[in-house]
Amino acid sequence: MTHQIYIAPTSIRGERGQYYRVHYQGAVLIDGTWNPELETCRALLARGIVGRLEVWRFGKSHADMVVPDIAKAAKWTIEENGKVGPRFMRWKSQPEHLAQNAVSSSVPFPPAAVLGSGDHPPPKIETEPAE
Repeated sequence: MTHQIYIAPTSIRGERGQYYRVHYQGAVLIDGTWNPELETCRALLARGIVGRLEVWRFGKSHADMVVPDIAKAAKWTIEENGKVGPRFMRWKSQPEHLAQNAVSSSVPFPPAAVLGSGDHPPPKIETEPAE
């Protein structure tokens, strides 16, 4: 199945630069990220959503990017700093104290699973309902 997200620039912050808001199925999935494609893959996978992902910008007549496999892309991130990058690298989950409240009840679809005390939670993703 093919899923579509729409990304919109929000602000430019610090050394990371441009941040984006990610919209999925009419709601804000991620409010602020500098790496919208791969962070979206992790957010969708955490909800059990797999398949192909098309990345769109509002007002365009074609997708900017196609991710063939959400589950495979969720394993990667971009490293970029003053010494290296940009380059792909394996994604590492954040420590549990940074990832609390990772799945918000304000999105229009439920989480894929309920995590137990020994499970590793997904990264924290701020969400809000569509206006």
